[in-house]
Amino acid sequence: MNFSQILFRDVADAQHSCVGILGGGGKTALLHALGNEFSKHYDQVTLSSLTKAGISLEHEVHFFPEFENEASRESLKGINPLYIMAGQENEHKLIGLEPAQLQRLHEASDLTLFECDGARKKPIKAHQPFDPEIPHFATHAIIVVGADAVGARVDGKMVHRPELFRELWDVNANQILDSVFIARVLTSEYGYLQKVPKDVKLTYFVNKADSYPAQALELAKTLARLCHDSVFYGSIEQGTLQKVN
Repeated sequence: MNFSQILFRDVADAQHSCVGILGGGGKTALLHALGNEFSKHYDQVTLSSLTKAGISLEHEVHFFPEFENEASRESLKGINPLYIMAGQENEHKLIGLEPAQLQRLHEASDLTLFECDGARKKPIKAHQPFDPEIPHFATHAIIVVGADAVGARVDGKMVHRPELFRELWDVNANQILDSVFIARVLTSEYGYLQKVPKDVKLTYFVNKADSYPAQALELAKTLARLCHDSVFYGSIEQGTLQKVN
């Protein structure tokens, strides 16, 4: 099963879609994996982010001013997938696009995939009010969570912004994150759903099933019981994917 099946039964249905990826535990890897898959079927697949991102070794980065310039824009048309960001902050960090810039790129693309938030490589996080939201022109969203969050404590090792997480969910640093608690965070309008418009088609993906198979299956099944959206689990690193029935 290809990762594109998280979103579409038939890859032909992806034309002109705009897909936001948020959460933690594999967003960037999923972005580039999907980009590789869709670029085999579409002439112009665009990858980007609304927030800062690390330097990717998967695809060469280009910057938005190249797209704005008519002469250099022509040279970008032969690159697929095209990974484009606003600029480079330093040797390790790229600057994300503004929503209006992303929309302009999307209008020129067959398919657009973007990261919506950062998690500092942690499997679960707390959102700040200033974190980007999935924009109104997006058609789909994937919420990603790492299976290694199951059984973790809210002490910062596995949680991005642990102090805020404890405040939002009224827990202490020794709280054990079980699958029910995590699923509640991911499916609550006070949690991850505050960043997802109601009219966007939503899918959940539990990553790292290769290293944490029991936790991944348990969390995926719990999510499926608590929501009406499609739920998948698997491993981006190993290229495996299963849908929860």
